[in-house]
Amino acid sequence: MKIDVILLPKETAALDLSHSVCIVLDIFRATSTIVTALANGCKTITPALSTEDAETLASQMGSVLFAGERQSIKIDGYDFGNSPFEFSKEKVAGKAIVMTTTNGTIAIKAAEKAYRTFIGSFINAKAVCMQAKQYGKDLVIVCAGTDGLFSLEDTLCAGLLVQLLKTDCEVTLTDSALGAFLLYAQAKNMLVETAVQSRNGRRLYDLRRMDDVEYCLSADLFTIVPQYTEGKIVIENR
Repeated sequence: MKIDVILLPKETAALDLSHSVCIVLDIFRATSTIVTALANGCKTITPALSTEDAETLASQMGSVLFAGERQSIKIDGYDFGNSPFEFSKEKVAGKAIVMTTTNGTIAIKAAEKAYRTFIGSFINAKAVCMQAKQYGKDLVIVCAGTDGLFSLEDTLCAGLLVQLLKTDCEVTLTDSALGAFLLYAQAKNMLVETAVQSRNGRRLYDLRRMDDVEYCLSADLFTIVPQYTEGKIVIENR
């Protein structure tokens, strides 16, 4: 089994993902928030590339809630921004959400042609790796990046996933997968201190959202594995 790490969504354009299982990461904060919302009973999350796309999708779906941010700031008029703490059981249980974010929803859409596309994060790391390995396919970890540039926190999580995927499994790592693994191995004992120095980490720190930073870097809070299929993110057995 080969494991590759794609550092930016645009790199998927040159790949045939139809025989690969993808895990999409946007640690600060889209994929962490998606996992949290679905764990708290959200029915579906539909990713959109823009606010215009979000409105179009919502008009086709009926009753929905809107979630989204630009540069970590909640979009005016939306029900939610992008902090996982906003998506409580009381607010999201049984609800359908349309979400558009600066980086995460772009990465999810970029992986939509994969054999399977899963939503990953630190908070469901073990579960998503266990699920991804079941298919016996090559694995591609897609990092959302930040504004089209390399993202430290996404790559750190990719390194953790590579470490977990290597366990009890014979794998071949691409250079980017090996690099992510080595980066995580170096930083794992000071994860918060390292990741908060990233562009997104500093932005959240400046917004006084260190609670989000620490939460999004917490390993294995949940055992659910959201899957992006037929335009929506769901938990298969719900």
